[in-house]
Parts: sequence; structure tokens; C-alpha cells
Amino acid sequence: MTRTEIDWDDEVDVVVLGSGGAGLTAALTASVNGASVAIYEKAPTVGGTTAVSGGIVWIPAHDRSTDGPLPVSDAVDYLQAQSLGYLDGDLVDTFVRTGPAMLDFVEQHSELRFSVAEGFPDYKPELPGGRPGGGRSLSAGPVDQGKLGAWRDRITSFPADFSNVGIDAETRARIHAVYEDPDADLCVAGTALIAGLLRGLLDRGIQPVTEARAVELIGAHTGIEGVRIGFNNTGGAGVHVRARSGVVLATGGFEWDTKLVEAYLRGPMRGAVSPPNNTGDGLRMAMAHGADLANMGEAWWVPIVQLPGDTIDGHPRSRSVRLERTRPRSVIVNRAGKRFLNEAGEYNSMAGAFQYLDPKLGYANDPAWIVFDSVHLQRYGFLGVEPGAPAPEWFCESASLAELGAKTGIDAEGLAATLSRWNDNVADEIDPDFGRGSSAYDGYWGDNSAATPAGQTLGPLDTAPFYAVPVKIGAMGTKGGPRTDRDGRVLHVNGAPIPGLFAAGNAMGGVTGKAYGGAGGTLGPAMVFGYRSGYAAATGKSVS
Repeated sequence: MTRTEIDWDDEVDVVVLGSGGAGLTAALTASVNGASVAIYEKAPTVGGTTAVSGGIVWIPAHDRSTDGPLPVSDAVDYLQAQSLGYLDGDLVDTFVRTGPAMLDFVEQHSELRFSVAEGFPDYKPELPGGRPGGGRSLSAGPVDQGKLGAWRDRITSFPADFSNVGIDAETRARIHAVYEDPDADLCVAGTALIAGLLRGLLDRGIQPVTEARAVELIGAHTGIEGVRIGFNNTGGAGVHVRARSGVVLATGGFEWDTKLVEAYLRGPMRGAVSPPNNTGDGLRMAMAHGADLANMGEAWWVPIVQLPGDTIDGHPRSRSVRLERTRPRSVIVNRAGKRFLNEAGEYNSMAGAFQYLDPKLGYANDPAWIVFDSVHLQRYGFLGVEPGAPAPEWFCESASLAELGAKTGIDAEGLAATLSRWNDNVADEIDPDFGRGSSAYDGYWGDNSAATPAGQTLGPLDTAPFYAVPVKIGAMGTKGGPRTDRDGRVLHVNGAPIPGLFAAGNAMGGVTGKAYGGAGGTLGPAMVFGYRSGYAAATGKSVS
């Protein structure tokens, strides 16, 4: 809305909308640099998608690696190679160069401590500038959540349920989200990242306001002057909060808004693995003031499974799938029974295969299934079913491929031909069709008792009974939004900054374009631009 006469209910220097990693970093930075800060969060808890993530940040150039300093030039080359030229070179260079300063700042002003997740490879390590041995992904260390007082149990989390799909114990170990003292009141992964930032803010006297949804930005000829906040539990007109220096949009993406997904994303997105709060609030508010948009067709893509009857806040719940598609003796096939991708590859790049549009068949690889055999189930378990435990009915247990085809709709003859070729090839530890097992990344989520990436992910699929579980393409979040400059200032369609308006995280146009550098590739840029936007909003200057 445009301001005429506003009776302001509250007034601060910087208003931050959203309490994920981007928002809390922006708020902490603004406060340390002298600004009064208010944080508004639409959910009843804080942390957003960050809180349920692995809590890893991808910082591609730094001096914390045991291999010595990681050069800026390698990082930029790697992102350029991965994104096929669809990125803003100035923003990428800014992200890469600012990462170390952001880490130092956060550690100086909070209890967070980051350490290199040793051995975690980049997602496309064979590309120019890639790192097969890792070094760019940094894990947030454990945090004592008891120090949060009344906020201890107010960090967003997924409900406990019958399945450990997602960030289970094995996944936590592989992302280095572990601690040694079982009696300590410690949290890890994304919970720790949010807890550390939150404690830093609480120590400065700043408490987020929850169940407070930003409804609209209030503008004047001088730019954005404030925001109208609606309270979920009271209704009514809400309050008007003046922001003397700036408003930072850190409201997440739009993956939970069906209309926005259909309007902007480049292909099917069948479910989001984030909490169901990211409905494009920041995007709509920025568009209402003429914001230019960037990267709107892209998301942080990921294969998903949906367990029967599994819901969250009344919505069907989707879960990312890693281990099951990577371990030996499983493949992903379409309804013709054909493989169509490297099942062990990094998840973001799988979207193109799932979204392949055949002129006659439509989306040829949607629906798809993960097919596996009894040895896989007995050895590894599957989707929370422990090794050796009976398979649930929806696994479609079948004594033959013909029976599996009848139960699922997969073409049995096509599947038989696919598995015959697969079994012949994996006997020689090769996948000539899609290169599974040829990258250092391919084996990371596989059978770590094997010595090579090929051995960790390749294996015959030949022992009845056989099983099939539906798999689709989903997203951890969207990565399109208002176009910004290097300090997170939102740009108008005319190319000029909109005074007083900033964006960070999934609420801004994705800095890395199509690319997903490695584990933490979402949170790294989110926190870097939270840091830069918080500083710019508080001081009117760029981070030096």
C-alpha cells in the first residue's frame, strides 16, 4: 500500500520478516551495527525451513580447510560451469568473497561454531573448480538449547512419527551432525543453527514475535517505510510497524502456494519437504511495489516419497529420499520400466529427468518408482522399515516382475529388459547408460562398507520378492524472487533499488541460478545475503 496518513503502532530501525537462517542472520547483523530490530514470524515457532535442515552452510572459498585456503577463482569457475551461464556474475562473486566474513561475524556474536564437514564432496565435483574431497560444506556445531530458556521448545521441528525417513540417525552421522554426550541438552543440525543465532539475538534483548504474518509493505515516494502485520490468533486489522532504515524480506519461497508453483516453476513439483509456511508472502509484497524478479523457474529440487496417510498441519507430507535410491540393488524406473537418470546423483539435477516432456506421452518419467529386491530390504531396510522387518503393503511385494507390473502399472517386459541389462553391467561395476558410480559424490549416501563409489552404489537386482515405491520430484524450497543488488537491496523493474527494501534467502532471486554447489548450497547464500542486507539496512553502507 502507499502511505497517506499512518498511525504507527511501533517503530524501529530495521524490520525483519521471517526467522530462518537468512532472517536471523540479518537481524543479528543489523543489531550489532547499531540498529533497533524487530523480527516477525508467521508461524508459532521460529526457524522456518532452516530449523529442519541439516544445518550445513556451503562456503566455497575460505581458509578453514585442512588442505589450505580454498581459492575464490575455483569457486566461481565451479558455479559458472554448473549453472550453464544462468547466474549474475557480480552476485556470485560477492557471495563467494563474503562467505568467510559472515562465518567470522556469526561466530563472534553468537555461540555458533562451524567446522568443515570432512570428506563431504561437492555435488558436481568433476566440473572445473569442483572438490571431490570436500572442504566447502561446514556444519554448525552442537548448541546447548537449555540456554534458550522459554524459547527452548519454540524452534520449528517436524512431528515425531512412525518413520525415520529424512534426517535419521545415519543421515545425521553422514552430515556430521552428531555429539558425544547423550546426557547434555544439546541440539544439532538445523536446530543448532537456529538455536545459536536465536541465543545471540536474545542476549541482545531481541525476541521474535511469532504468529505475526506480514500482510503488506507500506510505501511512500521515498520508498518502503514500514509494514502491516496481522496476528494469526487475534484477527482484526493488525498493527503498522515503521522501519526507519529498512525492511528485510526473509519469508522463504513459494513452494506451498499451488497457484504460484503452477505459474512460475519450469515443470512439475509434486510436493515440498519444507514446513507448510512458505506461501510467497514476501514475493507478493515485493511485486506490489514493482520489484523485478529473477530465477523464478527454479527450485531446490529433490526426489520425494509420500507415505500413505502421512500429513503435516493438514497437508500431505513429502520427504526427501537419499539413502534408498543410492544404495546397491535399487533403481528408479518410469511406467515403461526404463531407467532415466543416475539414481545416486545429486538431487537438484534430477529435476530435468523427471520433468522431461515427451510430445506424445506427456511427462514420460512422472510417475516413477524405486524398484528394489529382497536382499536390499534385508540388508539396508527401506524408508524407515528396519532390515529384516516385514514390508508394508504399499511396498507392493511381488514374487515376480510380472506381478510387480500388475500391482504398479510398470510395464513388466520393459522392467525385465532394464534389469537384465543392469545386472550384466553392474557385474563389471559400470553403468554405461547414466554413469552411476563414476562420481565421488555417487557413493556418499551408499553402502560405505565398499571401497569405491561404484561398489557403494552398484549391485544386482535379482532376488525375489521384488518391491516398488512411488517416487516423484519435489522441492526443499523455491529459489526465485525479487532481483537484488550485492547488498540485498530489492531492485525495481526499472533497475533502480527500491529504497528501504531488502531480501535474503529463498525470498530473493537465487544467487547461484540453476547451480547447487554442495551440501549447504541453500543456507550458505541465505546467510551471506542475510549478513549483507542486515548490514546495509542498518548502516546504509556495503560490507567492506
